[in-house]
Amino acid sequence: MRALAQGWNEFWLAWTFLTRLPAPVQLNYSEAGLNRAARYFPWVGAVLGLLNVLVFCLALELLGSISVAILLQLVAGLLLTGAFHEDGFADYCDSFGGQDQQSRLAIMVDSRLGTFGVAGLFSILALRVSLLASLPVHSIVLAIIFGSVASRLLAVSLMVDNDYVKAQGKSKPLATTMDWPTLMFSALPLVPILLFLAPLAALLSILFLLLFRFAFVRQLRQRLGGYTGDCLGAAQQMAEVLTYAALVAVYIRLV
Repeated sequence: MRALAQGWNEFWLAWTFLTRLPAPVQLNYSEAGLNRAARYFPWVGAVLGLLNVLVFCLALELLGSISVAILLQLVAGLLLTGAFHEDGFADYCDSFGGQDQQSRLAIMVDSRLGTFGVAGLFSILALRVSLLASLPVHSIVLAIIFGSVASRLLAVSLMVDNDYVKAQGKSKPLATTMDWPTLMFSALPLVPILLFLAPLAALLSILFLLLFRFAFVRQLRQRLGGYTGDCLGAAQQMAEVLTYAALVAVYIRLV
């Protein structure tokens, strides 16, 4: 029972970290608890995906427009998370204006949004809408949930084999670590979703994500010496787009 209560607490810690919604229970905060809560990020992603699907289905039923329904679920997602991942992605894009590791890290902690950030944010949001709009309706529902879970799983996987860095040097605080067995637990909500995908779609999605992770990790180590929280947000955003792209590549050939 104690382990169950601890897991329940950690799920809601992850919930309050990733969303703007309060937890319905009294939480026990600790540095160790926050570190363990990272394993629930994909689980929170599953709930967020379901909420986005609910908005999409309601909007489609009431308004009858697929494109409007896609936009409204996107807006709902931004409101639910406070554009948490999108903010990290924009900061990551701005870091390309830096000339060395420390300047790039300094740019990422600057609250101002630069040209690279604006361009990147517009591009990633446009891609999310356009790719979803390219899918048949029943596949859009699956894509939203799949993308929400798989992208957060990929993001937390970066914590397993990379160093956490900050502007004044390298560190690895407790709240930025994860091991492989814990990552396997994080992947559990992805299993039932994969069963609903066409086999080719599942394989292509996994291939896209693995190739992206390899390339992303390589450039993180070269440009920054490791990862930051903004890099996790950037990874989530790009991984979500890649899952949509993989599904589009498969499903447009099946209809």
